[in-house]
Amino acid sequence: MSESKLPSRNILLLVSGSIAAFKAVALASSLKKAGYSVKTALTENATHFVGPASFEGITGEKTFLQNFDAGSMMAHITLERWADLILFYPASAESISALANGSGASLPSALFLAHEFKKPFLLAPAMNQAMWKHPAVKRNLELLKGYGVEVLAPGSGVLACGETGEGRLIEPEDAMRIIGERLEVADIKKTSTKPRILVTAGGTSEPIDEVRHLRNLSSGRTGHHLALSLQKNGFPVHLLQSEYSFAREGIQNLTLYSTTRDFAEKVKYQLESNHYGYVIHSAAVADYHVAEVTDSKGVPFKTSGKIQTDVPLVLKLLPNPKIIRELRTWSRNKDLKIISFKLTSDETSEMKLETYDSEWIIHNHLKDVGAENHKGQVFRKTPEKGYVSVSSFQTKSELDALILSILSSAPGENP
Repeated sequence: MSESKLPSRNILLLVSGSIAAFKAVALASSLKKAGYSVKTALTENATHFVGPASFEGITGEKTFLQNFDAGSMMAHITLERWADLILFYPASAESISALANGSGASLPSALFLAHEFKKPFLLAPAMNQAMWKHPAVKRNLELLKGYGVEVLAPGSGVLACGETGEGRLIEPEDAMRIIGERLEVADIKKTSTKPRILVTAGGTSEPIDEVRHLRNLSSGRTGHHLALSLQKNGFPVHLLQSEYSFAREGIQNLTLYSTTRDFAEKVKYQLESNHYGYVIHSAAVADYHVAEVTDSKGVPFKTSGKIQTDVPLVLKLLPNPKIIRELRTWSRNKDLKIISFKLTSDETSEMKLETYDSEWIIHNHLKDVGAENHKGQVFRKTPEKGYVSVSSFQTKSELDALILSILSSAPGENP
């Protein structure tokens, strides 16, 4: 897309207290030189490292500092509405915690509470390597990813404290490249008449107690790959991904799930709240959940906390509801189309495709799916013959092309 055809490019740069905050000044300068309009909002701690005058001199705009500055009482609303893209650069561990836990104490965190996730919100962490690895930071980042924030992972190298490791703020030139890419996708989405797509990926987890659980081996890589491909081709995409899958980078609209029940609730919410043209259902949903845990004599254990015993455990498993049968019931769009995935263990396994309520089924044998190989067949539901094989694929790229062909043949459904 040429620069002359692009809409306004308003970048809101949020800055927190970090020794790396000087890079935000360099980034603001690069953004202005590239033709972007830039406004900045700083936390109080940020002013210990960089001065508001530096940003005002570079951007030609007022630097916003407090929630209740005279003449800027509604800045947390007006700035969010003004921006085409928001970048928190750098984001300290403290500021990440404030966002994840809904604090509105600083202007940037109050602004985040006014964010509606209709535009990109990027976050670039910067901190000591031990802080980056801390479970509290990891938890907060996962929460933010679940909300729809895209985290720009820090690099590795010599840190300001003199230690070496991960936690180094992404460089301004890399942030510039990502900003351009995300805005280009956002521009396509604004004018897109392509149908909105909900992609599910990864595997559910069923708890035995609060520590142990039953989980399948689905990595979520195929669903993540499809979501990225669709996003790059201009489709409005939301990825519902297992929290146990790490294949989630680059997705603008992301929600995480854990158990089958959690998965069902989040699928239902998405379909009731948005007008989706298609669901691409590649998630591996557990067939059973743990109803009870007993010893060999049938005496039940309490599953709150961790079961402490050295005797054999007996798990009572009950079937989970078939979520795929509920998708049309939950959907605002009563003409919802479903592309589902089915995996069988070998060539002699019964496929039982008639139990599916889908327009298309992507079928694989377990032996044909791996890091290097990915082949299978596409079945389409017909009124006369039920499911018939209409094509095959040998790689993920070929599968991408087949699904794009299916979606591109449909009229726009994105009101």
